[in-house]
Amino acid sequence: MKYRIIVFDIDGTITRHISSWRYIHEKLGLWDVLARKYQEQFLAGKISYRRFCELDAAHWKGLEVKKLEEVFRHVRYSKNARRAVYKLKKAGFKLVAVSTGLQFMTDRVKEELGFDHVVGNRLNVRNGRLTGGVTINISHGAKGETVRAILKRFRLKPSQMIAVGDTEGDIPMVKLAGYSMAFNSSSEKLSGIVDYDCASDDFMEVCDKIMEVSEA
Repeated sequence: MKYRIIVFDIDGTITRHISSWRYIHEKLGLWDVLARKYQEQFLAGKISYRRFCELDAAHWKGLEVKKLEEVFRHVRYSKNARRAVYKLKKAGFKLVAVSTGLQFMTDRVKEELGFDHVVGNRLNVRNGRLTGGVTINISHGAKGETVRAILKRFRLKPSQMIAVGDTEGDIPMVKLAGYSMAFNSSSEKLSGIVDYDCASDDFMEVCDKIMEVSEA
């Protein structure tokens, strides 16, 4: 098989929501002046990605993890994502998900969809509640480094990888891939460099294209 591993982004790709971080704010009614200010400061380059995450995490100190897990159970997968993932697993691909989002979705994807490996950021927990701290496993713009480590773990080459994403943050990993795709793209830059830009919101298009190029 020409390609052996598929690396997916999660937020906005496998799932319909765009950001785990903002999702928490909005669903718990915490998208307030401070949260918006943190985001604006990061986007303006005034604070680092790590500091941005630390400020958000501190905002949620004391929240019950069970409450957040329940909130994230309502996140919907993209249309036909479950069926597409099942078909790709059955075809023998290693499936990996990488996300700058949080454990509530990376853990769900691993458990519910049977991914072989997932990497994401994690809010720190003690005695069932958030401590206000965060563990950054993937920084903004660093998915290329993360994917290189994953390929080494599976003893595979970049040329054996297909990458699927939706934002500019996915560009480092799609540039590395032997074949790259955009799904639900929110970035003209990403759409302009990938090998295939999905035109529909149906995840089966991703699956069908992967099967097609793998058999070529």
